[in-house]
Amino acid sequence: MRKKKKQKHYGNVKPKNYRAIYEEKFYDILFQLRYPLMTVIFFTTLGVLMLMILNQKSDGKSVLNYFFHTIITFSTVGYTEGYDTDPQHLMLNRFFTTIFITITIPLVYMYGLVTTVNVFINSNIGEIYNYWRMYKAMEQLKNHYIICRFNGITRELMKNLRKRGIKFVLIEPDPALEEEIKNFGVDFYVIDEPHKRSVLLGVGIEEAKGLITAFEENTQDLSVIVTARLIRPDKDEFMIFATATTEGAAEKMKLLGANEVIVPDVSVGRRMTSFVLHPPSPVLSGFLEKIAYGERTDIDIMEIKIDENSDLIGKKLKDIKMRQETGATIVAIVRADGKMKIAPSGETQIKEGDSLIILGHPKALKRAAEFFENHIKEKEEVAEG
Repeated sequence: MRKKKKQKHYGNVKPKNYRAIYEEKFYDILFQLRYPLMTVIFFTTLGVLMLMILNQKSDGKSVLNYFFHTIITFSTVGYTEGYDTDPQHLMLNRFFTTIFITITIPLVYMYGLVTTVNVFINSNIGEIYNYWRMYKAMEQLKNHYIICRFNGITRELMKNLRKRGIKFVLIEPDPALEEEIKNFGVDFYVIDEPHKRSVLLGVGIEEAKGLITAFEENTQDLSVIVTARLIRPDKDEFMIFATATTEGAAEKMKLLGANEVIVPDVSVGRRMTSFVLHPPSPVLSGFLEKIAYGERTDIDIMEIKIDENSDLIGKKLKDIKMRQETGATIVAIVRADGKMKIAPSGETQIKEGDSLIILGHPKALKRAAEFFENHIKEKEEVAEG
């Protein structure tokens, strides 16, 4: 018995091919030019055949001359005579040429040229090409984010992602916002319904790193989360972030597959409370916000989780020499029980399940990530040996 092929994604839904949609529109434009093209081919062939009959010559050189004469005749160039100038055939050739010009000029020029110009003016071929080029490039995206809905929240999000060079695709269901999206400078977008599997597959969800949905209504966010999680069930490999109007809705979204959900009213309220309880320093608060929201490109922050296979477990911070090797600094440690150690000393021991909060230049953070990863590999190799 033949084994059935395993489906790559949930169900039998095929990805929506946005590039193919505009390729078809381009072919439709070419199809409209079939009659002008057929007219040119017909009269070119007729001209060559009639000159062959009138001059009673069918050798290759003569046919080429007749073709040349036919082209310069209905193009009104009149460079030279391409037919036999022998007195026996001269009058017949000139008579035919006169009739040929009289017929072909209105048909080839007035009909063919006007039809061609009209097709190109009314078809928006330049706009179709721009869409085709965008969707062709979109098909090559990997490790990008999918953003659902164009509004104030996602505008700020996209602005910060662009500063970091992070690629994303915007899905907006409202066609009325397309002009605004173009003016905002979004590189990749589709006007479609993000809760449809074909749409999410069409924007490369199988190669994406995560999805952000920020609709004004919770029901729309919920439907997007459910659809996305059906296609990408692994919450560690594919992150889903959302906004909700209430904390109750946020809990539902998490149950349905969202990794994190923000309630804007609650977040703003807590932020304002922190200002009241701890009046912010203009320099300090601005500095921390720029790091947290990606507005500084020279300093960044990240979290490293200590794996159970790490050979750093039980060692003191001063002994691992992470700062000397990478240039990044451990500014805090969150223990597995939730307790936090701020500005840990060199005597602090690393324990299994610790989350290290590390600050530094993006390149230093990259070296730090590799540093901890290498220590996991070393222990695994020892265990195998």
